[in-house]
Amino acid sequence: EEYGAKVVLFKHKKTGAEVMSVSVPDENKVFGITFRTPPNDSTGVPHILEHSVLCGSRKYPLKEPFVELLKGSMNTFLNAFTYPDRTCYPVASQNLKDFYNLINVYLDSVL
Repeated sequence: EEYGAKVVLFKHKKTGAEVMSVSVPDENKVFGITFRTPPNDSTGVPHILEHSVLCGSRKYPLKEPFVELLKGSMNTFLNAFTYPDRTCYPVASQNLKDFYNLINVYLDSVL
């Protein structure tokens, strides 16, 4: 209530995948997708995969689409993070068309 946010949590019955929608009175549009990536050992595989995932896809067959997005997007935030138990891919933009393009590239890479 303090931030004027409206939050709705959706859960897919079959897969258990969760989607949280947070609406706030802000021009910045933010999207993120997070995966559980608990490591089996200390070799850093989840972090290596984080970088590998953003190295192009069938739809975007560039060597480094992430670098191209950094150069040509109007993003206000574009990154990826590996934590000890999860990997996150957040994006943000104040331009709606750019925002949906960022989501499209990220989802095509990670799914």
